[in-house]
Amino acid sequence: MRIILVFFIGFLSFFYLSEILSRLTKSLRYSIGGMILALSGLMIGLFGRNILGESLNILTSFFLIGSGLGLILHHLLSQRFILFERVEREFVIKHESAFERILEILPGSITWLALTSPIWLAFTLPYAVAYLILIADVYWLLSALRIGIFILIGFRKMEHTKKQNWSNLLKKDFPKDYQKFYHLVLIPTFKEALYILAPTFDAILKSTYPKDRIFLAVGFEERDDPEKISQTTDYLQKIKGQLAGVFTTIHPFDLPGEVPGQGSNKNWMIKQIVPQLQKEGIKLEDIFVTTLDADFVIHPQFLSGALYKYLSEPDITRDKRSFTGVFLYHNNYWQTPAPMRLMASGTSFWQLAEMVGSDKYMNYSSMSISLKALLDIGGWIPDKVNDDNGFYWKAYFHFNGDYKVIPHYLPISGDAVQDTTLLKTFQNQYFQIKRWAYGVEHIPYIIRQYFTNEIDFWDKTDKVLFKIWGDLKWGFLALFVTFGSLFIPLVNPNFRTSVLSINLPIISSWILTIAFFGLFATIFVHEKIVPKRPSSWSSFKKIWSYIQWLLVPIILITISSLPAIDAQTSLMFGKKLEFRVTNKARLLEKV
Repeated sequence: MRIILVFFIGFLSFFYLSEILSRLTKSLRYSIGGMILALSGLMIGLFGRNILGESLNILTSFFLIGSGLGLILHHLLSQRFILFERVEREFVIKHESAFERILEILPGSITWLALTSPIWLAFTLPYAVAYLILIADVYWLLSALRIGIFILIGFRKMEHTKKQNWSNLLKKDFPKDYQKFYHLVLIPTFKEALYILAPTFDAILKSTYPKDRIFLAVGFEERDDPEKISQTTDYLQKIKGQLAGVFTTIHPFDLPGEVPGQGSNKNWMIKQIVPQLQKEGIKLEDIFVTTLDADFVIHPQFLSGALYKYLSEPDITRDKRSFTGVFLYHNNYWQTPAPMRLMASGTSFWQLAEMVGSDKYMNYSSMSISLKALLDIGGWIPDKVNDDNGFYWKAYFHFNGDYKVIPHYLPISGDAVQDTTLLKTFQNQYFQIKRWAYGVEHIPYIIRQYFTNEIDFWDKTDKVLFKIWGDLKWGFLALFVTFGSLFIPLVNPNFRTSVLSINLPIISSWILTIAFFGLFATIFVHEKIVPKRPSSWSSFKKIWSYIQWLLVPIILITISSLPAIDAQTSLMFGKKLEFRVTNKARLLEKV
């Protein structure tokens, strides 16, 4: 533990000292000093035992190595080179594809190193890995308590927001601006049946925002079922008179430079619709865009509340922001098996906690943004599967770091994962989580932009580390804290007789048990917002729906962690993921 502590003290102290050096002079190559420190630490570790003694020798060695690496890394990140700027830049440009491949391999390799560390590290440093597990346990506890608190705050914000009359507030606070704005709602669809789409359309018709200022756009895929497209188009024809207009587009399949999916479909929709809006004499700066998944049912005040939040922003920043509501999965909530309900609730509440507690919340599934900003950014990244996460980073770097996602806390209700059989339901849930976790595909793009954009060093470093750490802990943390302590005594029998070996599983279990109490906030909010349980349910089924939370630890280490590991491993081995639509089936409807 002392070795780890000393290493990180050296690393962090000299990393921050480097910031002072970089501010004092731009010409000082303190990376050379870092190399000298790291090399000195290595030499002391190898040959300094007789002079300093074994214990002090090791501590000094790791402190100097950590200090040197802190200087070198800060110089690399802030100055964008280590020793020779021109030579290193030319080398990176020449081997750009190789560096990109290395960055694709990195997340998966780090995850597997972390997962297997209780085995290979236990041979030589069993106490170090034991303390790492305890640190991970405490981190898990603090995260659980933090999320629980923010869920309660987010719930209160959502309930307060729902009670407001945002249409009246628009008229009162922004009488001139409010009247000139049109709302364009984009709904890309592929394979969703009309009985899934119809509630989405109907919710827009029930919106309190003036209907003569709403344009509805539905984007089909060329490879979709022609009969489904025809049925949906007929339905849209019946309701188009109730809105300012209805647009339909068909996204061609296999366009160059595209991965078939929502991002490329939405780009196509914007490309086709903008000229039509201009022909009608509508100014592009007077259009506010909301994107919805095909199964999303919006709150009646959603469009008004999103526009109010946009207009509340200062003129200078409003077109550098996107706006989001609270994601719930209640359309078919009680039809799904308990594990799928837990995943749906877990996703909802984690998103809610991040909205409240983080200034680094990233785009997810739906957003509202001015058309001006959307065109300025250039739409979505067309050749990536995970379009929402990619949009955030594209916007962030486009606006030189001055981009944020602002929550307005009005709810959207989507579908929890449900298919026609239990096996297909589990399969769909697995592939949905894998697609979300495949956001690691953006890391090469993010790192490239990090080194080529003039953005505040600490802001971009903070956000990039947040992204990378979020992806990594998704895959390994739950498995690491659950099973890590079991492997150390199996691999290193000498560790079994130590006091730490006896106490480690006891302390870990207590910490994780306390962390489990963080669920109470989740359960409380869950019971406040989910639909009523079906009256036709048996007593046993109702009781089971209350004690389903006992499955959470199993869900975290299976349905949540394993798809993330799979996604990172697939990218590591160069197996590109194709966009896969999660099948939606509400069992009370005809499928």
